[in-house]
Amino acid sequence: MRVGGPARFFAEPNGIESASGAIAWAKQAGTPVVVLGAGTNIVFADEGFPGLVLRTSALRGIRIDGIRVAAAAGEPLSRLAWSACERGLSGLEWACGIPGSVGGAVVMNAGTRDGDVSGMLASADVLTDEGVRTLSADSLRLGYRTSAFLAGDLRGTVVEATFVLQEDDPSACVDRARTALAERVRKLPVGASAGCIFRNPDTGPTAGQLLDRAGCKGLGVGRAAVSSRHANVIVNEGVANASDVLALIERMKRRVLDAFGVELREEIVIYS
Repeated sequence: MRVGGPARFFAEPNGIESASGAIAWAKQAGTPVVVLGAGTNIVFADEGFPGLVLRTSALRGIRIDGIRVAAAAGEPLSRLAWSACERGLSGLEWACGIPGSVGGAVVMNAGTRDGDVSGMLASADVLTDEGVRTLSADSLRLGYRTSAFLAGDLRGTVVEATFVLQEDDPSACVDRARTALAERVRKLPVGASAGCIFRNPDTGPTAGQLLDRAGCKGLGVGRAAVSSRHANVIVNEGVANASDVLALIERMKRRVLDAFGVELREEIVIYS
């Protein structure tokens, strides 16, 4: 979204040992920690973050062993998906074009209508106070854009994820990936955004449909505006204006609540 103030402390570890050291230091200092992947689904307040922001982008690497694919937390999800497709491994075509990281995708259970992380994830290596633990996908309790991490039931930092895919013709995989990417480009606006702001309700119309019917397209606050192409996306044209984005989110929620009695829940994570 290109908004939000600075972190008081920032670390970009290049390995698990340095990541563990940074987190241990923050814990000893009583400093709150936010683990940041690509930051594509997060909004920080203009005041910034009063603790340590630990970015995992330097944790890189992809290993392929048959149909099992392991990727470090900082790997771009889209790069992982394309690598699998080119090797004739199917299951992540939907992820081509999604701008997040592998670690963030696991924590959020990233996905589209064509699939999500939970459908192919076998396990995740998680850095905890006791060291790195390999946890099964089931133990992460992945749900619609949520997990045990977001629910606060599991503390730790994803450092690697292992997926089990399916063998297929490489050209067929790439064709499906290109179709998914073209569909994403067709639907989503160009510009600084965090993708969809709200989760879809459990039943009934999608969040985008509700927002559209409530007249939210084109609605704006300051330099932030709801896309005229997709009513569940805010496009930001300013800087240091998280307050505009947050105020617009509240206005969108209020319009849907007043019109349909439905209280939308944010898909993005907000630190304010």
